[in-house]
Amino acid sequence: MGKKVLYFITSEDITGVELAMEHTDEDDVTIFLLQNAVYFANKSNKAVSQAFNQNKTVVACKEHIDLRGLGNFISDKIKLVTSDEVIDLIFENDAIINM
Repeated sequence: MGKKVLYFITSEDITGVELAMEHTDEDDVTIFLLQNAVYFANKSNKAVSQAFNQNKTVVACKEHIDLRGLGNFISDKIKLVTSDEVIDLIFENDAIINM
């Protein structure tokens, strides 16, 4: 059995999402989009669509989505989490990678 890995993606550099997709299917990978990385949550982003195709979980910070007015543009496959839920997300994982 693999490990649970959480990727914190904070910038508009897609490298973090690409690295998260290099994990095997054994690992349970969650990609967490926050700060300017929430722009990747848009429905037309190919890298995030590919992450869904590889059974990766993608979540985004609801406050950061709302602050940027992106609510109508994000994929319905992305789970929105509040700041209060971030602590739970952190403790559910074995490793955290900050990009």
